[in-house]
Amino acid sequence: MNKTKTGILLLTAAAVIGAFSIASGGQAANTSEMAGMNAHMEHPSTASTAGSGTTASASDGSAQTGTSAHNHSMSGSGTPVVQASLPPGQSVHEIHLYAGDLMQEMAQGTTLYSWGYGLWDPVQNKPVTPPTVPGPELHFKEGEAVRIVFHNEQLELHTIHFHGIDNSFKGDGTPDLSQHAVEKGGTFTYEFTAPQAGTYYYHCHVETDIHPEMGLYGAIIVEPKAEGRKVDGEYTLILAERDPKLALNEATESGHYPGTAAEGLHLDVPYDTADRVARYYTINGKMDADIPPIKVKEGGTYLIRLINAGQEVHSIHTHGHHFEVVATDGRPLEHPYSKDTISISPGEKYEILLKADNPGVWPIHCHIGPHGTHGMHMLMVYEGYEEAAGAHHADPLGGVKHYMVAAKERLFEKKAEGMAEAADGMKKESAALYNLLSLKNPDFLHEWEDAQQAWSDSIQAGNDWAAIKERTDALSELLAKLEQMLGGDMS
Repeated sequence: MNKTKTGILLLTAAAVIGAFSIASGGQAANTSEMAGMNAHMEHPSTASTAGSGTTASASDGSAQTGTSAHNHSMSGSGTPVVQASLPPGQSVHEIHLYAGDLMQEMAQGTTLYSWGYGLWDPVQNKPVTPPTVPGPELHFKEGEAVRIVFHNEQLELHTIHFHGIDNSFKGDGTPDLSQHAVEKGGTFTYEFTAPQAGTYYYHCHVETDIHPEMGLYGAIIVEPKAEGRKVDGEYTLILAERDPKLALNEATESGHYPGTAAEGLHLDVPYDTADRVARYYTINGKMDADIPPIKVKEGGTYLIRLINAGQEVHSIHTHGHHFEVVATDGRPLEHPYSKDTISISPGEKYEILLKADNPGVWPIHCHIGPHGTHGMHMLMVYEGYEEAAGAHHADPLGGVKHYMVAAKERLFEKKAEGMAEAADGMKKESAALYNLLSLKNPDFLHEWEDAQQAWSDSIQAGNDWAAIKERTDALSELLAKLEQMLGGDMS
């Protein structure tokens, strides 16, 4: 059976990453400065089984020993000059990452201003993928020579730390110690040899109480040289939390829309992370019903990689199943052990093997009560039980809430074209509710239709942003009432 891999998009070596592979000592592509990225937001149809991140697969390459990192010096033309430090003639797997702004949609209708990593094309000198939370899942072969070029397209200073990969001091990613943090428009190159096969991750190491929580983290999977254990599927689950006041603070400082989960909040005093209170708990950047399920077949064995990229301890429990803990922090355990609940501290990684021997639909969640009830709750669904899982998780207002989120973001940015697109999308999504509303509350249906038409008319009329905001707020209030009426709030 083919191994199941998770992600929005599987980028093959030939398609994307292979295009970035160069021989050590060769010329680097031009990576001159580019203007900052605009905010992005995912549509529900692009949600990933592994979360929001793209998967970048490694190509086979010759092993190379030693690790290093270096700043790009600038030539007179403004083009970065790479001072290659890997031995000449060795094949190098090169990946370009960048940091940018986005709107993280943790659940349909629930968004926060965020930062994320995406893939960068050094030839075209532009993004390959939008930034996501988590960032691209990077795959390498054990012993492979790796070069990662980081481009900062975000306002703040950033670095990348490769957590669990014991590379050189210069490649550690610690600002003002092993390197200077990278300014907007700048680049930095990291080089290392992919270590022992296992689960690792990467994150920004500037203001570690802020930058990772804003979304700057992603998984690294080092695959064995030889064929490893045979499993029927693999899943990566990255745990994290969000304090909406942090998003509000960063959005206010940078002039961005803070997101629906923060727009009603206020900062009465300057924000201090010592007063941090997480309100949203995510798996792969998503919450509850928006976390794609782990899909299994009876009799199969599945490898689940757990990464805690957050700031709080979590306790992951699998209903109806025990699992075998086989590795931790990138190292296999000499004596694996069986559990049904595992506590994972910030920065820890575990690999667990689960035998699918109890058909049904089973929760996997954090057993710390508020964490599970505020987002860190997903399902494992056996083949043949998909209908039961879908009925349990259906949110009749999901699409409508998504387009309301898009409308509010475009309203903040005063983008008329984006507002019109959001209005068209909401109209289409609302059509599916008409039969339900006509039976449940026909008077409310008429009120909803009138408000939606008035909102659409104000958008079509032109750039009277005060009128558009007034009608957007009115429709948003009706949507909250409709959500309460239908019990559609899944978050």
